[in-house]
Amino acid sequence: MPQTAESPPTMTGRALDELLHRIRALHIEVEAILQSLAASLDDNPCARCTRVCCREVFCRESVESDFLKFVLGPRVEAYDENAGWFMPGAGCRLSYGRPLLCYEYFCEKFDAQAVGAIRQLSRALKTLYADALAGQHILVVDDIGRIGARRLRILHDRLEGLRDRANAALRQSLDERLCGKSAGGAVDDPRGAA
Repeated sequence: MPQTAESPPTMTGRALDELLHRIRALHIEVEAILQSLAASLDDNPCARCTRVCCREVFCRESVESDFLKFVLGPRVEAYDENAGWFMPGAGCRLSYGRPLLCYEYFCEKFDAQAVGAIRQLSRALKTLYADALAGQHILVVDDIGRIGARRLRILHDRLEGLRDRANAALRQSLDERLCGKSAGGAVDDPRGAA
């Protein structure tokens, strides 16, 4: 079929593989930012929780989803069939490749206002992967290599946008902590007025 001005050039297998690896790197970066945002909360209840919400059944998605296995890479071999990724006394052993549910779930112990930005960004991470292939979410696509170049570019662009939004939220959170702002109001900015 001849190429027209509207149809992009077809991508070779190597170019598709490179695009998938760029998506993987962006996904890992977004996960790191979301985890940093959660860690920046003044009173993170997970650190002292005695009723752990993590269950192997939740963790299993990371080893059953072709996409999350791709994100995990060789780390997938360390999965524990009984405990999943949870380690008593240490929490989740994963810094990336976590099931997307882990970024959406917040128990009632979290202050709803404090996790608002994290919750929005987490939902955006989950929904940006919708309709990755034939109406399927990327987590249920059995072979991510079948996702076309156009859809991969869309996912890549969405991930870049989400990374930028997450970075902005993290900067704002850190600025608020450094400048002595609280949920009740702000104190004078030590950097001076503009």
